[in-house]
Amino acid sequence: MLKTKGDKAIVSRDYLDALEYYTKAEILAEKNDWVEESCTNKIDLGRTYNLLSNYGEALNYYQQALQITEKHDELEEKVPHILNGIGNLYWNEKDYDTAMTYFMKAYNIAKEKKSYNEMTPPAINIADIYNEWGKYDEARRYIDEILDKTGSSRYNMLARIEYAESLYREGRIAEAKNMVDAIKDDPELISDGNTYMFALELLSKIYAKQNKLDLAILYANKALENAPILVDKMYLYQQISDLHLSKQNCTAALKYKDSILIIKDSLSSTISRGLFETNKVKLKVQEYQNEVRLNKEKHDAERNLFIVLLCSGVVLFYFIYRGLQNRIVKQKQQRVIAENEKRISDLELQDLKNNIAEKNRNLSAKTLYLSGRNELIEETINALAQLPEVSKSKEVTNYIRTLKGYIKTDSGWDEFIAHFEKVNPEFLKNLQQKHPQLTPQDIRFICYTYMNLGIKEISAILSITTEAGKKRKQRIAKKMGIESDDLHEYILSLSHPAI
Repeated sequence: MLKTKGDKAIVSRDYLDALEYYTKAEILAEKNDWVEESCTNKIDLGRTYNLLSNYGEALNYYQQALQITEKHDELEEKVPHILNGIGNLYWNEKDYDTAMTYFMKAYNIAKEKKSYNEMTPPAINIADIYNEWGKYDEARRYIDEILDKTGSSRYNMLARIEYAESLYREGRIAEAKNMVDAIKDDPELISDGNTYMFALELLSKIYAKQNKLDLAILYANKALENAPILVDKMYLYQQISDLHLSKQNCTAALKYKDSILIIKDSLSSTISRGLFETNKVKLKVQEYQNEVRLNKEKHDAERNLFIVLLCSGVVLFYFIYRGLQNRIVKQKQQRVIAENEKRISDLELQDLKNNIAEKNRNLSAKTLYLSGRNELIEETINALAQLPEVSKSKEVTNYIRTLKGYIKTDSGWDEFIAHFEKVNPEFLKNLQQKHPQLTPQDIRFICYTYMNLGIKEISAILSITTEAGKKRKQRIAKKMGIESDDLHEYILSLSHPAI
């Protein structure tokens, strides 16, 4: 994003903005160890400082970029571009020998790789120096090697203009003019102001050689309109002034001479202002670096805090987990203990029930035995009472009366109740608490029912008819608020209400 903004600023000639964008991009690249991006940003910075005429800074960044490529073989393809940029710096200082050394290095590396896109810029610059030295055949030889072999239309047009420059300097004016005329109206050429300026400048010089001074002045002015930097403008003002002087138009010539002086002052001012603005950008960049550093320190502090909190959380979680695990184990142990205790309690209760049931069975058997015995005695008494001989004997009659009284006594019931309470200690207590309205006769009936005796058996024990036994059962059930058929199950539940 920052590099894209820098490239757009270069196109719009906002070089200081471009410098700021490229520098910030370089800081981010170095911070994140993006080697290729860092190298590219340094090349862009070198190019921008060159446009600002700050050749020292430009050379510094080109050398840094070159050092990166020496450490990383995968960036070898950038070397020709860097060397060509360094050569341009020396060319600007008119140090053609040193410039040629760097152009040649760039050209040979690109040629060895057979990369015409990388060969073309240094080849054009080599040809330009050979033209300066008057070695026109050599200049054209380098142009012939790359002409129309690159995919860049701009490079192809620059190569043609440099070739035409060589023809012009050698005195082959017509050939040079034909070559420039063939491309001067090309829309792609016109859209590239810098390249278009070179073509118009050469046409102006060609027309001057042909003594067509008005056309020469016309094209020089057109070139002036497309000049990107003050150095180019100053050169064109000088060219236009010389053309007006050739026409003996001294006023116009002096006017353009004055413009040259103004341009020189402006150039000096611009260079000074550029240095000042460059330092301002550096200050901004320094502030940006400080901000990045502070953000990094803050980020590191937050990260360390996060790590500490995370570790603390893990330790806390571990202890909580262990505590919960111990608690779960303890709960499981308690549950097992409770289940075992309940199992033991159930077994004890079942054993108790079995003992009670066994005792109740014995009690029932005894009760039935007594009931049968009384019934037998009563039948025997009734049979004896029918005999005439017995009724005549007063002594026998007294024995029979005594025997009947023994059958009707309740001393057997009192003994039965005492024994029943020992066997079923909670039953009578629960029954009387729940149903205090029951009479002793009701309780006696219920006790026999609890022992699982039938109506017929209970009626025999109570010396009543079976029908009377059924009615008594219904009456007792009604008192207790239940159905007659549910009486046995209900009174069983009273024995152990908590279970």
